[in-house]
Amino acid sequence: MCRTLSPQETKKRGVNENSMKKAVGNLGVTLAIVLMVAAVATYLAPHFGWRVDAVLSGSMEPQLKVGAVVVTCPVGPEAIAVGDIITFRPTTVGENLISHRVIGVEEHSPVYFKTKGDANSGADPFIVPARNVVGKICLHVPFLGYATQFLKTPLGFVFALVLPGLLIVAIYVKSIWQVLAKNGNKRTDKGGQE
Repeated sequence: MCRTLSPQETKKRGVNENSMKKAVGNLGVTLAIVLMVAAVATYLAPHFGWRVDAVLSGSMEPQLKVGAVVVTCPVGPEAIAVGDIITFRPTTVGENLISHRVIGVEEHSPVYFKTKGDANSGADPFIVPARNVVGKICLHVPFLGYATQFLKTPLGFVFALVLPGLLIVAIYVKSIWQVLAKNGNKRTDKGGQE
């Protein structure tokens, strides 16, 4: 059985729908801005000594899962202690950066770090000189590493800036269009009443 809505119920439903549309629009703009900031931060971070990288191996699981994003902040060797996870350049040229846990510090001149991946059965077969340390992991977020790797490509950078920018422009053009249409309808209604 169908029931017709009273004018108050109709008005309330319209207000709820408008509120929902505004919330979705605001969420879209917020996500677009976050994506744009992430893209810019990914490109600017290395200029200030920070790194944003993806975890590509399971040597640090369960702490750092494959596909997670890790943020490495620059620190001096004196700020690194046993238990910290550091990112370092391996002694073999051409290899990817490694992020492993510090299990020992040899405080000679220069300082060396003994490291181990949490999932590995033994310590790394090398020691890490302080000059090879890029920094200490200060933040990690599961699953975002793949997106970070994509953002580092030229296509990803364009995607992260242009697409959200176009989305924001489209949302505001739509809002302006709706206001203009509403004002045009009011003028038409007034013109018909006179």
